[in-house]
Amino acid sequence: MKLFRIPAAVLLFAIALTLSACSKDEKAAEEPKAPTAQAAVTEGNEDTDALSVNLTDTVTAENPYFPDRLTKDAVADKEMLAEQNFDQSKNDDNLEVTLKGIQYTKLKPADSYEDSFTGFEDPEKIVAATAKLEVKNDGESAVPLKEMGAFLETPTYRILNHNVLEADSGEIEPGQTSTKYVVFLMDQEDYKEEDSFSLRISSITDKEEDLLAADLTFDLPEE
Repeated sequence: MKLFRIPAAVLLFAIALTLSACSKDEKAAEEPKAPTAQAAVTEGNEDTDALSVNLTDTVTAENPYFPDRLTKDAVADKEMLAEQNFDQSKNDDNLEVTLKGIQYTKLKPADSYEDSFTGFEDPEKIVAATAKLEVKNDGESAVPLKEMGAFLETPTYRILNHNVLEADSGEIEPGQTSTKYVVFLMDQEDYKEEDSFSLRISSITDKEEDLLAADLTFDLPEE
């Protein structure tokens, strides 16, 4: 497997939805990453649950895009490249995750966020992959959706998800089902070169404990 080693950018989100960036070199370790923009919430923010986005908006012909934070916070305009619908379910102990769909979109960052997208070959050719997941909690304790770790993988590289660009409805109480939008960023050239992807959910962390006994992997075949 060919794996990338590239500079990763840090996107800094504040409650006021201002965003700035600082880049640093990050060496690929146990889980190397393709071109990405790693995200972190700035210090001094209130409860990070306040960053959860209202997910009640429907996807319509006028607004066909999944309501991740790229869309909801107007971080970037999207142009649809491809869309796939699924109904794939995977189970892990007391958790059931269903992949409902994925959208691949070309991004045009808003003027105020342009300088935040670094580490890409061409800042005007960035592709976002946003996957819609339905997560059912059949366990006895709450599941923190915001602490999900995932990878988008191909035969040549893997990309880590970008938590601060994602959207969910917070913790899932026992017996409840909730929606999570997982976001990955890549260069358009890398997207065009691949025939298929797979989505791997590697962790859901609660107080440093991984709630998943094993990884959950979904195949995303070429249309």
